[in-house]
Amino acid sequence: MRYVVGVDGGGTKTAAAVVGDDLGVIGSGVAGPSNYRSVGMEASSGNIAEAILRALAQAQVALDALDAICLCLAGFDTDLDLPVPQRAIALLGFKGPVIFENDVVGAWAGVTGGEPGIVAIAGTGATSLGMSARGEFWRTDGWDYLLGDAGSGYRIGLDGIHEAMKMLDGRRAPTSLARQMAECYGIDDAAAMRRLADSGALGKLRIADFARHVSDAADTGDPVAREILARASSDIAQSIEAIVRRLGMHDEAFPIGVVGSVFKSRWAFDPLRPRIAEMAPRATLSAPLYPPEVGAALTCRRRLATQDIGSWTLGVGKRQIRRSLKISELGLA
Repeated sequence: MRYVVGVDGGGTKTAAAVVGDDLGVIGSGVAGPSNYRSVGMEASSGNIAEAILRALAQAQVALDALDAICLCLAGFDTDLDLPVPQRAIALLGFKGPVIFENDVVGAWAGVTGGEPGIVAIAGTGATSLGMSARGEFWRTDGWDYLLGDAGSGYRIGLDGIHEAMKMLDGRRAPTSLARQMAECYGIDDAAAMRRLADSGALGKLRIADFARHVSDAADTGDPVAREILARASSDIAQSIEAIVRRLGMHDEAFPIGVVGSVFKSRWAFDPLRPRIAEMAPRATLSAPLYPPEVGAALTCRRRLATQDIGSWTLGVGKRQIRRSLKISELGLA
């Protein structure tokens, strides 16, 4: 039997799976984050290599027994992002074919089995990808926290902090969200929170961590927390709806799957059902068929069979993932 490795690398962890001919997982491995925008190039590339080595060790499979590796990584969007996965492969010493994609590709394949459908990811960051029955792709968001990531854990956490700060300086009536911020960050007033931010200790991941506390507050009835999560759910629905519209999928039957920690909150997940029924009546909100790392392995095996190992994300494969119109295409006067 020959094997491939699929990797799902995100802002929180990196998961690798060694998969055989029957798509059975022979071994798996987990390491730290692999989005270099969050943890830097050295740590992210090292974590990718470590996750693969752990999966190979559990599978008792040698590196040279692999047919190929597919790396699906958060933060991988342009050729400027190539050094991280290339360094990871160099650390491994692997000489075979390697497919480089954004993490949404593995998640999409995990939801759809590589068939028409849509996936929405909302973890530390947020992005969505869909493929129509005609094989056309469209991707929304994933622009990172400065330019986008609407509906993400980062955005939920930041919104929660902003609202709690309003409570502390008197702009908003207090709710349990202020107490949640105090417990999460070990502060007792707004000035202490400002000092924490000025110290550089309030980075992207620590802000995204607060999303869990926002969800906890919503569960106990906090109206502000529920408002924040409802807005996140609406942002995610908007991303899905844009794909349906761009690809003309309104009347098609296809699965829509969701992946990421944000969807653990019913206040973010439950409102999606009526929105999906409205935008695509024949679509179904479905659980993924495979975890994203196995979706990456499925992508790897299928694309080896068609000799399509160029990156769809970078537009150098046999297919291209489009994600932006040109200004001239917007129809502006």
